[in-house]
Amino acid sequence: MVDITTEFEKKAIPPLEIVGRTAIYVYYSSYKYVRQLSRFGDLGYSSKKVRYALLYVDTATLETLVPKLMALHFVKAVKVSEFDHLNRDFSSAFQETVQAAKNQENQKAVEL
Repeated sequence: MVDITTEFEKKAIPPLEIVGRTAIYVYYSSYKYVRQLSRFGDLGYSSKKVRYALLYVDTATLETLVPKLMALHFVKAVKVSEFDHLNRDFSSAFQETVQAAKNQENQKAVEL
């Protein structure tokens, strides 16, 4: 009889790699085509009224995917999210806010 735990321990477990994802906003002509968009990525949200869908796609396949989406007959526009290009280091802004608050306190103290 084969011991199950030893068989499990022999198998190599692949490392978990985090894949970069980017948000794409796809504007379409009719809501009935939304299901077709889900084959290009993970459909996060779709709006009937404004006629757009939010897709999450792998960043590595972004350059090849945008022209494919634009070639679809029901797609009006494709916009790629700029969130990846934003500076998310707010430490300097925090220091400026603290310094401005101290300056206001000093001005109030001088006026009194």
